[in-house]
Amino acid sequence: MIRQKVQMLKKRNKKIFLILTISISVSCNNSTQNKINAPVDFILPNAPAIIIDQRESYKYIALNYWNDFNFADSTAYRQTTEQIFANFLNVLQYTDLQIILQSVETMMQKAATDSLAYIRFVDICEKYLYGANSPYRSDDLYIPVLQSIISTNIISENYKTVARYRLNMAMKNRTGTQAADFEYTLESGKTCNMHDIKTEFILLFIYNPDCNACKEYSERIQNSQLIRQLINKNLLTVLAVYPDKDLDEWKKYLAQTPSDWINARDTKLAIKNDEIYDIRAIPTLYLLGKNKKVLLKDTFVENVEKYFSL
Repeated sequence: MIRQKVQMLKKRNKKIFLILTISISVSCNNSTQNKINAPVDFILPNAPAIIIDQRESYKYIALNYWNDFNFADSTAYRQTTEQIFANFLNVLQYTDLQIILQSVETMMQKAATDSLAYIRFVDICEKYLYGANSPYRSDDLYIPVLQSIISTNIISENYKTVARYRLNMAMKNRTGTQAADFEYTLESGKTCNMHDIKTEFILLFIYNPDCNACKEYSERIQNSQLIRQLINKNLLTVLAVYPDKDLDEWKKYLAQTPSDWINARDTKLAIKNDEIYDIRAIPTLYLLGKNKKVLLKDTFVENVEKYFSL
């Protein structure tokens, strides 16, 4: 069954769809608009009656979502702007990457009509799309925001400096590109390269031994029946990498690592010092596929399971 799923994954269309973990309540009504719990003071666009396909309805709503939002009024939607933005993300999960990028670009263009509104949306985007602990975080969505910040003339140079650095990091190991290779060292002292791992999939788990969140991630990975099946079928390798230099701390943790994982350290500290990966927080989780292509970037265990369950 798992092998059949993997074969299906290999044949997928190359178009990339974003997997967003969004906890927004959805109505049981079949109407697209009724599936979005918009605040009462915000008017959602109505898809023309001629559009009967639900995905096309979401596409229309995504592209026209901000038409009636009053960006120039700094007091408008003060209590509900974040909910409106979260609902926007809910709409985007039903569209493809091209529509997502176009919709985010449109939002930032409209926000740029007022400097206060623009800064407010820059801050909201940072919180939701960039925040290390945000379940909504997504480089693909955040990149057009960063590009907007860099190109606009209505925001200070301090914002631009930060945006340039973040854009540089966000462009590394993007979804759909080949992940950067690096050398790792095993407990025995043997060195290997990540790209030399032969399994169809790699779950790259960058962690610190004394990190509570890392322990939680480790337990979730170990307790995942789906991931366990993939490992048993020799379809997936869990590569747990310690990116720092405290060897004593790392060695203490080795006994707690499953024997069928690769537990290694980044000998050259390339992940940390050379910033070959964007480590916004520890732990960081990547799912890599054939030819070490990034399938999920800076993701959650639940999203890995969701990917293989599709």
